[in-house]
Amino acid sequence: MRRDENKMMNAGHKGSRYTIPVIIGVVVVAVLWATYGLWQAIEQKAYDYRFQLTELFNIGRSQTSGNVVVVSIDERSVIQAKPIIFLYPDIGRFIMKMEEYRAALIAVDVIPVHRQAEKLRGGVESLTDNPTDRRYGNVIGEIGEKLDNALLEPLVTVSQGTPIVQAYHGGLVPFYYGAAPFMKRFYPADIILTDGMKGTGDGVIRKQDLKTDGKDTFAYAVYTLLTGRTYKGTSVRPNYSLAKRIPFYCFDDVMSGRTAGDIFRGKAVILGYLTGYEDVHFTPVRGKIAYTCSLHDGQGAAYGKDNRMPGQLIHAVIVETLLTGTSLSDLPFAANMMILLVLVGVTLVISMTMRPVYSLAAVLGIALLFLAGNLLAFSRGYVVNIFPQLPAPFITLMLIYPYRYVAEERTRKRLYKVFSYYIDREVLDSLLERDIEGLFRGESKDICIMFLDIRDFTRLSRREKAEDIVQFLNLYFGAITGIIQRHNGFVNKFIGDGILAFFAIKEDAIVNAIEASQDIIGETERMKGEKAFERFIGDWVVNIGIGIHYGTVIVGNVGSEKKMDFTIVGEHVNIASRIEGLTKQANANLLVSDEAYTLVKDRFNFIYLGDYEVKGVDRPLPIYTVAGGQQDNRSMENERRSS
Repeated sequence: MRRDENKMMNAGHKGSRYTIPVIIGVVVVAVLWATYGLWQAIEQKAYDYRFQLTELFNIGRSQTSGNVVVVSIDERSVIQAKPIIFLYPDIGRFIMKMEEYRAALIAVDVIPVHRQAEKLRGGVESLTDNPTDRRYGNVIGEIGEKLDNALLEPLVTVSQGTPIVQAYHGGLVPFYYGAAPFMKRFYPADIILTDGMKGTGDGVIRKQDLKTDGKDTFAYAVYTLLTGRTYKGTSVRPNYSLAKRIPFYCFDDVMSGRTAGDIFRGKAVILGYLTGYEDVHFTPVRGKIAYTCSLHDGQGAAYGKDNRMPGQLIHAVIVETLLTGTSLSDLPFAANMMILLVLVGVTLVISMTMRPVYSLAAVLGIALLFLAGNLLAFSRGYVVNIFPQLPAPFITLMLIYPYRYVAEERTRKRLYKVFSYYIDREVLDSLLERDIEGLFRGESKDICIMFLDIRDFTRLSRREKAEDIVQFLNLYFGAITGIIQRHNGFVNKFIGDGILAFFAIKEDAIVNAIEASQDIIGETERMKGEKAFERFIGDWVVNIGIGIHYGTVIVGNVGSEKKMDFTIVGEHVNIASRIEGLTKQANANLLVSDEAYTLVKDRFNFIYLGDYEVKGVDRPLPIYTVAGGQQDNRSMENERRSS
């Protein structure tokens, strides 16, 4: 092969092969980093789905501390039967019961805004202008005052020993807020669920601030009073896997004695309203957990059409999350970026070393492994971003393959130009099936090797003139080369009076080699019969030997900068040469190794000739020939003619 052709094959691809893909990878990472914030909406949805999957596969951290109990005033069973103003005494009695049951803390997620004495008196007076009738307002007012006191007095009494956390929000405060100085252990706390109130999200409660305007939020106040500790963070990601394990009881059952008092001993008891339209919020596990007071066993059942979670249960989940230390932790931005870099880097390596179908399958596998690992990390409390990490490998793959197509087509055209004289396009395509630049760098391939040699050529060269010998070889090798190429073979090199060829189309490599050998033997006979050789070698009888072997060889450019040759090397090339050398001893034109025979034994009528020892091989080689091949009976005749 000419020096400039070798330079052409080796130039360019050494450095630039990976330069552009690396640039593509850097651009992908840079663009995804710059647009990181744009992925947050879909990332939030992915956050919700991970919670639902942990519930589905039961792999979430669902073990509670057992120190929180929820009691709900169900709209269906209580409020509709008794107007809210008449619940004040019931709430007061509930607070007294919790003290009696020795609850560690009472958290009231109910805001009794109205003082009933004023509200009832004003209502009656607004209905009449008659002074006589207006005096009934005072009577009604006294009833309202009794209702107010029925709640206020238990609060004052119980708060002397048992902590009471009272909900408020902004200007919405209970009517007894002004009496707080008389309640020793009375702690107002804002019930705001911050993730749903910021107005920047979708209303799903995924994170809760522990303080708002410098004051404890409701759940955090419960936690600090219950434990006497503060939390090291400023916010918490509620672990909704705990929700199903938090005891949930109905106000009616507690007040009627259907629920045992021991359940509340030493616990933080959260009291709230349960309605289908007020203080219910979407959570990541919406559609999975919802509650009603139709049961009496501490477990809720389906409630409402949209399956939202009641506020008091969300507060309970937050408290339990703080108590169990199971808040989900967001992976730092730098760590998320490192994962992005690794995914893009691995995809670059895959896309530059594998065929498209295999690359896509590998990237799909990586994506599935990433998702599985991500879900496992999530179930252990670590939030690793799915976006933009997940689409990054596919974006990289989509950008790399157009480049690879252009680059490989350019390389393929160079190869076709260089090898077109020596090898058919179909054979070259089979050599390039995995890696188009494998021919440049060298690669291992399973191929069928053919060695052909003209017997007694030394004596012929002594007998005839040099120019006649060269003319004869050109004529004969030209015919043989055409036969080999027609059978999808590649004439690798001419070695004096011999030929090294190989067949690389896997499915038919050995069949092609044997059929080419048979045609070569037939063509040799035809040319002799037509006296094509006579003007160059006279009456000399052309006798050939062919050895065929199948095995793994190294295919590539071999040599130095000044002289390179595209060839095959390896142990199996030497074995093929040794097998060809046995043709005279075995008295056959065509010999086939056991490796080749095994793969096509049903395609030809083989004859076993025995096991032969050959130089350089530490075991006897089983040798076969193909029935009908021309037997070698002419060596003695040529020897006689040369003498």
